[in-house]
Amino acid sequence: MKSGISIIQTMKTYTVYRNAGQRILTTALACILTLTNLTAQEDLSGTVTYQQVVRYNFENIEKAHGNDQRTQDWLATLPKEGTSIQVLNFNSEEALFEEDDSEKEATPAGLQRALMFENSLKPANPVAQKVYYNFDKNHKLEQVEFMTRVFLVESEIKSVPWKLGSEKKKVLDYICLGASATIDDQEIKAWFAPEIPVSLGPSVFGGLPGLILAVERNGETAYVATSVNLDPATILSIAKPNKGSKVSREEFAAIRKEKEKEREENTQSREMYHR
Repeated sequence: MKSGISIIQTMKTYTVYRNAGQRILTTALACILTLTNLTAQEDLSGTVTYQQVVRYNFENIEKAHGNDQRTQDWLATLPKEGTSIQVLNFNSEEALFEEDDSEKEATPAGLQRALMFENSLKPANPVAQKVYYNFDKNHKLEQVEFMTRVFLVESEIKSVPWKLGSEKKKVLDYICLGASATIDDQEIKAWFAPEIPVSLGPSVFGGLPGLILAVERNGETAYVATSVNLDPATILSIAKPNKGSKVSREEFAAIRKEKEKEREENTQSREMYHR
């Protein structure tokens, strides 16, 4: 039988090795992420089709007119979510993520009116129409619609601060691993396929050691891949977005802040007028 001192020494030794192992694993994962960012698109090219899921929230209409039965009856007839088809084309030099207009369905008039009404009661959010990447130049270009204007927002390609988890999930025929991050106060969960060593994904999500095939936002599905085609012959030319005013990330942030300030001042003026 081991003495009490021997047992304590054994436990200390185990703890040292365990902590060292955790540090080695963390370092290895960091190296994998770095190497993946540098080489993920080196040889592969293809097309990925995603279904984007949008949840409709009319809480501001309910706050403003919730006591009106006609408003409640109207909101009850509206769909709770909508979908659209997005496509990611990529090769060793560049990539483009955009909506597939050929699959786009017209928004029903009632839903369109409700969305316009809801959006008028809250701060405007930019909508990314296209996201373009040039890997050689480490350049990202987002075509963004904001308050009826279109901007081309330029920035460097920066990695998302992902935390790798141990969960697994099957998407299409691929076993995916989970990674999580907090982005703009939203909890993002990405599912990536190490089998496809491409450091890309839908919209602005990328930077993992495998193609991201699904994204969850605050626990709800935001994107899920419906097909993956790694045949480069199927890719059409990747066109860099050219619609909108070119601005830097910092300039766009300043424009957004100024517009939000104007909106707040206008709202206060209307409230003062109706008192």
